[in-house]
Amino acid sequence: MKIINLLKKKNDTFNNIKPFNMLASNSKKLLFVCFIIFSSSISAQYYTGQKVFANKFLVEISDSSQDTYIQINNSDGDIIVAVEQLSSGRVIQHAYIKSNDSYKFDGIPVGVFVCKYMWTDRNGNKHFNKDDKSMKFNANEVGGYVITMEKSVSGNLTQSGISEDDFFD
Repeated sequence: MKIINLLKKKNDTFNNIKPFNMLASNSKKLLFVCFIIFSSSISAQYYTGQKVFANKFLVEISDSSQDTYIQINNSDGDIIVAVEQLSSGRVIQHAYIKSNDSYKFDGIPVGVFVCKYMWTDRNGNKHFNKDDKSMKFNANEVGGYVITMEKSVSGNLTQSGISEDDFFD
């Protein structure tokens, strides 16, 4: 009789632990799912091509009849590029471009354009620049311009500092 009671006690004890094991297992699964969601939301905060200032640059313009483009090959550091039409002073397209990534602004209409750039340095300071040279696109033109962002002392495309207001105008 003693042996049977002892076995029952062990089974009772095991049965009491079983729900605890299920709870711990479910908690681990829930914690893992929360970790995956949290980590993916951090890494996917912005993506190349994202229109991060859609509320400031209201309507983007492209001309599907023009086979023209401006391609930006970015280097170290994320950047926001805005393509401005000189005749109107209006940004026609803009995009966020991740570090070491490329983005192509397609369907650039007939006109003369410059690129404006915004980035944040390691200290959290925002910087704004504008190309000193313009890019001209003619009717029925095919092709475009490729701008490769590299830190250099004497590149072939110079830029001037602009204010934040100039970047968004």
